[in-house]
Amino acid sequence: MKKLSIIALGSLTVLGACTSRPANQFDLKGDIEGADGRTIYLTYYAGDSAVTDSTVITDGAFAFTGSIDRPVRGVVYFGVPDWNNKAQANAYFEPAEMTVTGLKADDFSDAVFSGSATQDDVTEYDRLTAPVTERIAGLRAAIASATDDATRKALAAESDSLGKEYEKITIDFIKNHPSSYHSASLLVMTCGRMNYPELKAVYEGLTPEVQAAAEGVGEELAALEATQPGHMAPDLIGIDPDGKEIRLSELKGKVVLVDFWATWCGPCRAALPHVRKLYEKYHDKGFEVFCIADNDSSSDEWKKVIVEEGMEDYHNILRGLKTQTDKNGKMTGFDRSGDQSAKYAVHYLPTKYLIAADGTVIGKIDKDEELDRILEDLF
Repeated sequence: MKKLSIIALGSLTVLGACTSRPANQFDLKGDIEGADGRTIYLTYYAGDSAVTDSTVITDGAFAFTGSIDRPVRGVVYFGVPDWNNKAQANAYFEPAEMTVTGLKADDFSDAVFSGSATQDDVTEYDRLTAPVTERIAGLRAAIASATDDATRKALAAESDSLGKEYEKITIDFIKNHPSSYHSASLLVMTCGRMNYPELKAVYEGLTPEVQAAAEGVGEELAALEATQPGHMAPDLIGIDPDGKEIRLSELKGKVVLVDFWATWCGPCRAALPHVRKLYEKYHDKGFEVFCIADNDSSSDEWKKVIVEEGMEDYHNILRGLKTQTDKNGKMTGFDRSGDQSAKYAVHYLPTKYLIAADGTVIGKIDKDEELDRILEDLF
């Protein structure tokens, strides 16, 4: 009898194991008002592929089941997912039993997701940033309605200050949630405004899984490290307006100002006369200018502005960011394999670096006065 009991207990254990939920399964159950008979959709990412599922709403309820290895972003919706579609709700999905409530037939704005720890992190982050976000929105409205430049300038300065406060809240959140996949998303959006030591400390504080989910941040960190003062400057390669391949490394022995710019960038164009004065002052002593323009889709305009701005004596190339299209000519993304800006972690224009005659990075240049002082010391 004892043996039989042990066998029976073992059978129950095996049966329980067979009927348990797979470790990578998520279940979403939802309630919705006034939408019986309609088809509701769910789109989420599993690996590198987007998965779309659908089901018909019955008795004010619906359910989805899927498999994912880690928390991923997804959207529940009617029609087509779009920023202007009120009948959609975004959330993190993860291997767990989840629910969503508060949905109405054509308005998902009151959606509340439960069961996802990562989505709970989103809720906490939104609570922390809401006061600052509301103040920034109010300032932007005030700037738009201001009637004089002095008022607009003062309001813009206040808005910039709040923007820095928002970024501090974000970075502190990431530091305090090193195992949250929402921290990965936030770091991807924020890393372009962080300096090398700060980004390195924050990134290395994340768990390995979250680091892997923060796509592109590792490459960003490597580019920032490569352009630190004293490092050999990453080479820049491109085709000049005459169709000749040129390289930054060919200018070794010269002091070089590397200028990332674009014809459509107002501050870039405003800075060109000062660069021209420096070129005329120091060129005979060994000073060169190497310009990388974000004009891959408007190369004719690029060539025209080079002449208009008197930049023919500089070394000019395009950024190398190519658009990708489908068979119908619709843009589907970018080919970044030849992107020269990525080598210097460029996220805004203009961005300038000064390179020493031995080919090492002197530093990133943020102000004209800083460039003037360094060149005066060098020459």
